[in-house]
Amino acid sequence: MPPIAPAVSVQVSPAAEKSIKKGHPWVYADAVLKTSREAEAGDIAAIFGAKREFIGLGLYDPTSPIRIRILSTKPKTTIDEVWLKTAIQNSIAKRQHLIDDKLTDGFRLIHGENDGLPGLVADVYRNVLVIKLDTAAWMPHLELICDIFKELISPLTIILRLSRTVSPQNAYSDGCLLYGKPVNSAVVFSENDILFEADPVNGQKTGFFLDQRDNRARAGKLAKGREVLNIFAYNGGFSLYTAKGGAKSVISLDIAPQALEAAKRNFALNPDLSCPHETLCADAFEAMKKLADNGRKFGMVIVDPPSFARKQADVPNALSAYEKLTKLALNLTANDGILICASCSARVGADVFFDTVLKCVKRSGRRFKEIERTLNAPDHPVGFPEGAYLKCIYIKFS
Repeated sequence: MPPIAPAVSVQVSPAAEKSIKKGHPWVYADAVLKTSREAEAGDIAAIFGAKREFIGLGLYDPTSPIRIRILSTKPKTTIDEVWLKTAIQNSIAKRQHLIDDKLTDGFRLIHGENDGLPGLVADVYRNVLVIKLDTAAWMPHLELICDIFKELISPLTIILRLSRTVSPQNAYSDGCLLYGKPVNSAVVFSENDILFEADPVNGQKTGFFLDQRDNRARAGKLAKGREVLNIFAYNGGFSLYTAKGGAKSVISLDIAPQALEAAKRNFALNPDLSCPHETLCADAFEAMKKLADNGRKFGMVIVDPPSFARKQADVPNALSAYEKLTKLALNLTANDGILICASCSARVGADVFFDTVLKCVKRSGRRFKEIERTLNAPDHPVGFPEGAYLKCIYIKFS
C-alpha cells in the first residue's frame, strides 16, 4: 500500500535530533536546516541528522512554527492507510471503558500528540464525531480519516473544527460538515447520566470541555448539603454535578451571558435536579470581591479559569492571577468548606500551580487538609511534557 503523501528529506539541527530521540513530537521551523525540495502541507518528512542518520517520520506543515509533527521513529515504517487506521484503532481501544459506559456518550477518542497522532483531536458527542486540527498538515488526509472513522465507529455526522492557527482551505472551513447529517442545533449527550448540550459547530474547542469530567464527578461527591459557588462556570458543568450530588444551592458565575444561558438550558435538560440554581453574569475577580464584601460564604468554591498562559512570557502574570483568585476564593469559603482550584495552562507546571495555591492557603492561617490532587483524565493521556496541562487540587477547611 502506498504512503499517504509524498516524502521530503529533511535535515534537522543537533538539538532537534536529540529532542526527537527523547520522544518529543515537534520540530520547530528554526530547527529545519535543509529540505530536499519545497514541501507542501501534509507531505511526509523523512528526518535525518547531520550524519545522515535516520531520525523519524513526520507530517510537514510549511506555514506552522511547528514545522514537523513526529509520527514514528521506527526505521522501515511506511505512513500509509494501514498505519493510520492502526493508530486510530489503538486510540479507540484505550477508550473502550468509556465506549462501554452506558451512562456516558461524550468523550475524547484521539488526543493528538499524546496518542501518536500529533495535531489531530477527535471527540464524540453521542453519534456526532468532531475532528479538530491543530495543523494544516492533516487537511490533505481528511477524506481518508473520515473513511476510517466511518468504518470503525459509524458516526451519523462528522464535523471539522480548526484551531486559530489553521487557515481554512478549499471546502474545509471551521465548523464545516465532513460527512452525514448536518447539525442545525446543539447536540445533547450524556456524561455520567447527566445530560448536556454541546455546540460542535460554533462552540469553544469541539463544543464542550470534556477534560474535566472526572473532576466534575469528584466535586459532585463532595457537594452534599453545601452551598456551591462555581466560578468561571461556562455552561455549568461543575454546577450540574454538584446539584446532582445534593448541593443545597448552586451559583454559576461567568462573564459570558451566552455561557450562562447554556448552563440554564443544561439544567432544563435535567429536570430531576431540584437544587436551586442561580446565574451571575460578571467579571470573576470583581464579583468575588463584591460577594466577600457582602459577607457571603459558601460550603464549596470551585475556581476553574481559562488558560492564563498561552505563551511562556505569560507565565508570571498567570501565577499572579492564580494567586489573586485563590486569595479571593479563600474569603468566600466557609470554615468547614471545600475549595477546588484548577488550571488548564500547560506552561504552568502542576507543582508550581499547587505550590501557588497552597502558599496562599497557608498564609491565611486557616486549618486545612488537602484532600486530593488530580491531573489529566484517562481519555486525555499525557505523552510528552506539554501534554500535561490539566491539574486540580481539593482543600477542606476546618
